[in-house]
Amino acid sequence: MSLVEKCWMVTSKISVIALLMITGIYFGKFVCPYIKKKKGAVAVSIVYITIMLVLYMIPPQIDNFSAYLIGVIAAFLVMYAEDRRNIYQKIFLAITFFSIRWLTVAMAARLDNLVTKALVFRNMSAEKVWLQYGLYVGTRVLDIVLCIAFIAVAIGLINKAYIYKKDEMSVKEMVMLIIPSLVGVTGYGILQYYLMIYERDTGKNLIDTYGFYGALSFLHYLISIVAILVVIVMFQNWKEMQEEQRGQELVLNQISDMKKHIEEVEKLYRDIRSMRHDMGNHIQTLEHLVAHNNMDDATEYLEHLKNEWDEVSPEIKTGSPVIDVILMEKLREAKERQIRFLLDFHYPQNTKLNAFDLSVIMNNALNNCMENVSGDDPYISIYSFRKNSIFIITIKNSFGGQLNFGDSDLPETTKSGREHGMGLNNIRRVARMYMGDISLEQGNEEVILSIMMQVE
Repeated sequence: MSLVEKCWMVTSKISVIALLMITGIYFGKFVCPYIKKKKGAVAVSIVYITIMLVLYMIPPQIDNFSAYLIGVIAAFLVMYAEDRRNIYQKIFLAITFFSIRWLTVAMAARLDNLVTKALVFRNMSAEKVWLQYGLYVGTRVLDIVLCIAFIAVAIGLINKAYIYKKDEMSVKEMVMLIIPSLVGVTGYGILQYYLMIYERDTGKNLIDTYGFYGALSFLHYLISIVAILVVIVMFQNWKEMQEEQRGQELVLNQISDMKKHIEEVEKLYRDIRSMRHDMGNHIQTLEHLVAHNNMDDATEYLEHLKNEWDEVSPEIKTGSPVIDVILMEKLREAKERQIRFLLDFHYPQNTKLNAFDLSVIMNNALNNCMENVSGDDPYISIYSFRKNSIFIITIKNSFGGQLNFGDSDLPETTKSGREHGMGLNNIRRVARMYMGDISLEQGNEEVILSIMMQVE
């Protein structure tokens, strides 16, 4: 083997290895936003690259398609080992990258073939072997650059379009999302099969014979990638519509709760007005009993009157009848469940704070507390503080578990259902309406929710 032939062989191997490593790195970049720990994405790249290099170095026992499939399966197992949540999303990521890898490399190969024919094959002669080799090196570099460009753009656009990365993916959603990838990679296989069959039967290259075949192949690969992206965009738009619908449903539920609270307040005031209306009769009755020295009957009557007053008089007086009703309902629930209910809350008077907005905060926050309070001595504590235009609410509850914050400042919910995770987001939404925000902390076996709002 001559020196130039050895150089050709070494360059070919180096270009293949470089492409394997580059695609492995981009595999890690692709899955990184979806994995809880960033080191998991690094592990995906390392395992994928290692598997592919080993399969490339050993004597050929399996075809390229199977080899890359093994590499992707190994990378999927790493993702699952690092983070066992959302397995269907990980399957989607693995299948999508498998398809993207074949399609982008095939697109680069089509363009590279055109350049190779134009530069290398036109300079085929014994006198120009080193020139031909130099041009070959250039085409290998061009192929790698094109692969990087295509795969980087495809992965970048997909990750940008996929907005709800933390949402749990269902089986139906996964099937819908992987169909374009499966169609794309199946079409690639069919096109390659016809290419191979034609060359075997005729001894000629199909693309050389029919140039449009290469153009149609490139168009198929490009459309397949676009189809993957379009389906993801449509899926994310659908998810956004679902979020809006859930938000609207939650607001409707909260309006229903408000109506119930208002009815409770109106009933309370009716009872108070009724008692005030009868107060004159009660006073006359007591005067009559005292005048006739019926002190025992007068005492019994007063006790009965006091009990009636206690029933209609609110136990909690915050300055807002609506908030009073909400807190009284939660107080009764806490007493039934033997939960200590500590309250030092006052509604800020003469401010722009709307009682309805505050009721959204209190309902969602206290519902979360009631659902999650735990410990040997369960308690819920509510405290408010106002300093000039700033109004701060601090709500604490005992909690013996461990919150999972992930990459967010709010914990990931463990609830399921159509309204899961909406409570804290709705509290934050209201707080931000008043130029404020919320924070959630955990420590000393308690959870502390702080809400800050500007009320003037």
